Amino acid sequence: MDNPLPGSIPQLFALAQDAGDAADTHGAAIGLVHNTAAKIAADLGAARMNENLYAAAKTAKDAVSGNLRNADSNARAFIKAVAAYFTQIISDGWTAAWEVTGFPNQSTGVPTTQDERLILCASLRDYFNANPAKELTNGTLVLTAPQADHLYLTLTDARDAVNEANTVAGQKKSLRDDAVNALRARLRGLISELGLLLDDNDPLWLAFGFNEPGASSTPDVPEALVVTPGTAGVVHTNWAAARLAQHYRVWKQVVGVDAKPVAMASPTDTEATLTGLPSAKTVTLTVTAVNNTSESLPGTAVTIVVP
Repeated sequence: MDNPLPGSIPQLFALAQDAGDAADTHGAAIGLVHNTAAKIAADLGAARMNENLYAAAKTAKDAVSGNLRNADSNARAFIKAVAAYFTQIISDGWTAAWEVTGFPNQSTGVPTTQDERLILCASLRDYFNANPAKELTNGTLVLTAPQADHLYLTLTDARDAVNEANTVAGQKKSLRDDAVNALRARLRGLISELGLLLDDNDPLWLAFGFNEPGASSTPDVPEALVVTPGTAGVVHTNWAAARLAQHYRVWKQVVGVDAKPVAMASPTDTEATLTGLPSAKTVTLTVTAVNNTSESLPGTAVTIVVP
């Protein structure tokens, strides 16, 4: 039986933790030399650290991206208000008199790209500086050179912050990927070394978190299916992880409608949200476990009336 490594990083970390614990407990007795508990712990620690740094960089990127959206939204609102004002004091619709204001593409509308909106804020600042009599302050409506300059600088700073955050996140992701790949290489090395030290049916394979090479490759039956009603036509499903499963299939059979179960989802995690189910109908749900060689029998069925 193969011992493929999980594609999911959390699952990979969990496997590495199990392997490291087993190496610490059994490594000396079986003669483990090249992929010891200390080496596994070092690679796992580096991968976890870099995963945390990448997660922090993504959080920072999300924050500055929100600032950019707000800055751009404020610039849009300012430009839209200026355009409405200029239709009163210049002309209703594009004419050559609009060119000096900086509105691009012979249009009096809000520019479609952020680059154009940024440049227009600077142009409007210059226009109002050159024509202070055209500035307007009316309650909350402030159409002035200082306001245009403020929006230009805020948008510029927000764009710079996003570019920097994207760069940092990219660097952190590269470091995370390198560390995760090193951990994968360590675990593949461990599998190879165990293959030289253990029989194919030795239960110590399980202690390390791996499959026994000589055992059946059919995944265990997924059990403990829990079905929770959601909004109209939606139910949420959760179940216990099945040994040897690489992904799962969730099957539904609408009583009185489906002649046999129909596959609705194929998640890699132990949960799925099913949508588009017929409201007020009774549905029977089951889950099977799947890997690259076989599929388990379905687990215990659960029946629910769809909300």
